Amino acid sequence: MPPHPQEFDPDPIIAAVLRGDTDRFRLLVREYGLLVRGFLATRMYYKEDVEDLAQDVFVIVFEKLNGYQPGSNFRSWLIGIARFELNNYLRKSRRRANAMERFREEMVEAIELELDTEHESLQRENVERLLDCISRLSDRARHIVRTGLEGARAEDLCEELGMSANAIYQERFRAHACLKKCMTQMGPDMPGSGA
Repeated sequence: MPPHPQEFDPDPIIAAVLRGDTDRFRLLVREYGLLVRGFLATRMYYKEDVEDLAQDVFVIVFEKLNGYQPGSNFRSWLIGIARFELNNYLRKSRRRANAMERFREEMVEAIELELDTEHESLQRENVERLLDCISRLSDRARHIVRTGLEGARAEDLCEELGMSANAIYQERFRAHACLKKCMTQMGPDMPGSGA
């Protein structure tokens, strides 16, 4: 039966670090780095965040090393610090995410209000422009457009206007073309205008 490998004892290294041999702290990082990263990785999403927080944990461990009681379970003490730092990180992340979400909601609300106002203004402007354009059409063209909007068929207007259905379709087509041109250009004179 092969001999059991000797378990890593952090106490002598911690004692040396506390006496001023700070370079030996890297041995603790090398021995327990995977443990800390593994602990964090099961609770965090991004690998970069795990690496950053693991480094932070070891900086704090170094700063608090004189609070460690020799003979205690160093792994548990280390994971306790990692857990505390992880909770701080998650709390800050949630606050940041909540603040960003509130900011997004406020921005959407402000933009929606602005867009709604702009949309209403644009609609009003377009309706006013369309009414102005319609007023520039001849009486007959206005009547053909209005009855078309009301759903009247060209055949129904033939007797009333004394025109063939084909002539009414052509007049309606010309009136729509004039309205389209007027809406895009708002020119002072339009074909088909006049009494």
